[in-house]
Amino acid sequence: MNKSMRGVVKWYHPGKHIGFLVTDQENRELFMHVNDCAGFIPEVGVVVEFELGLDKQGRPKAIRIKRA
Repeated sequence: MNKSMRGVVKWYHPGKHIGFLVTDQENRELFMHVNDCAGFIPEVGVVVEFELGLDKQGRPKAIRIKRA
């Protein structure tokens, strides 16, 4: 099981359902997709909890995203 992390939604494009968040721990940007959000649509500035996962190309991304 992955460790839960916290961050803030930095950018979100509602038409493409993608965005980026910034982690609290490492101040690192991670890709996010609305399909990985638990019952909410991301908005800039929202604090979230998530786990670190990988996309199909093996790049890091946020998964199991929920409002904090």
